[in-house]
Amino acid sequence: MKMVRITAGILVLLMLLGSLVACGGTPAETEERGSATRPAADEDEVQDTVPDDLRFDGETVTFLIRDNKDQYKYELACEELLNNPLYDAIHYRNIDVETRLGLKFKTVGQNGAYTNFSKWNEVLSTSVLTNTGDFDGAAFYLSTGSALAKDGIYYNLLSLTDYEGGYLNLEKPWWNQTLVDELAAYSTLFFAGGSLTISEVDDGACIFFNRDLFNQLYPEDRDTALYQLVRDGKWTADKMASYVAGAWTDMNSNGAIDDGDVVGTRIHAIGKSAGIMDAWVVAMGLRLTETNVYGEPEIALLNSNILPAYEKVRGVFGNNPGALLVAEMGGETDLKNGNMLFKTATFHHGVEMKESVVNYGVLPIPKLDEEQTEYYTGFGNEASAVAICSNLTDDRAAMVSAVLELLSAEGYKQVIPVYYGTVLKGHYSREQADAEMYDKILGSFVFSFGFAYSSQSLGGIGSIFRDLSPTFDMQNHIDSNKETWNTKLTELLEALEAIS
Repeated sequence: MKMVRITAGILVLLMLLGSLVACGGTPAETEERGSATRPAADEDEVQDTVPDDLRFDGETVTFLIRDNKDQYKYELACEELLNNPLYDAIHYRNIDVETRLGLKFKTVGQNGAYTNFSKWNEVLSTSVLTNTGDFDGAAFYLSTGSALAKDGIYYNLLSLTDYEGGYLNLEKPWWNQTLVDELAAYSTLFFAGGSLTISEVDDGACIFFNRDLFNQLYPEDRDTALYQLVRDGKWTADKMASYVAGAWTDMNSNGAIDDGDVVGTRIHAIGKSAGIMDAWVVAMGLRLTETNVYGEPEIALLNSNILPAYEKVRGVFGNNPGALLVAEMGGETDLKNGNMLFKTATFHHGVEMKESVVNYGVLPIPKLDEEQTEYYTGFGNEASAVAICSNLTDDRAAMVSAVLELLSAEGYKQVIPVYYGTVLKGHYSREQADAEMYDKILGSFVFSFGFAYSSQSLGGIGSIFRDLSPTFDMQNHIDSNKETWNTKLTELLEALEAIS
């Protein structure tokens, strides 16, 4: 199946990483640059198209953000140095942009967790609809904040390009081109992402594994065999299931797999609650939506290989003697505690793993089977997207577009190399092979229109793998929901067309 791949802004960055790392500079070098004139352009460096003499005379641009996690709190702005290579790079990036444009970029934080998203959305929409002027834009929870697009809360970014009176150049590598292409409908684009929204990468899904436990359980294979399976294209759901099956050790000798045992994997997936399982939908080669011949998205999941894919995934987590399937979060069994072999998580979980004593490694989520030609990676739907508020005057919206363009461009040059080179391949890697795996995962990201709108606008279509219990009937689930999914998509497209 053809997949829409996020290459612009990721693969380009991987190819340029070696030459870009130097652009970040040391903190001292960057601080000096931030208060001085703009450095001379490197002829090999991708340049932005914002006029060099553009200034805004002390204006302040304010964005509403989520502050419930550091990865969302600091991705747009970090007001002070935190002795963290990633967030400090963001701090210096913003100094550069503020200095160049002669303005102040400010963020206002509010708890934006899923349990609080309605309140977060209300704060933003109320400000826009009552024209309070509190916010110029927002970095929102992708799958929940996307619903505000059909309410007319966001400015059409396509009217703010550098040939339409604004300063956005959405063809540059710091914009996620596939995301732009997938979300553009009826000549409108209400939100975007890329190098500025580092959480889109930080929420990328992967498999962390306990290297020492694997070597103990499978001394003939050892952990090098896992990396080689990935290289050879043979790291499949069946292969992972076989390793999971042989991992259970009954620590309390009660004859049943339960919390505290050594297990192959553990997942909170009884009922629709384990959001990380959405990444397995992508990994199995499934798409939520695809663009039809008329350029409109349509539900693709109903015509796909969903039932065999679901059974493969249930073979890893549900119908497997080495898998612990639970209905509640938490518990003693976890990768960081040394009693789990494989854990599906996001890159950001590397923070927790780095602080543990577990000798861990990283792998992509496996393929459906060996006939699937590539690995596919999704990112968590709580990653950020950025939007500009629709109540702004055209002149102010153009100013905000210049800020977003330069924050993205400088993020591409200064922040992304630090994230890839220092955080992922340094702090989150224990072996050189892990860095290789990160490269492979980063080059396999995919995205769809349906993913962005699944949670609040399309009836949770992306959550189809969140229930792996033996009693769950996938065919019945599809039959019961397909009319709702199609109806909701029609309603969404009609709403987007009405405000275009």
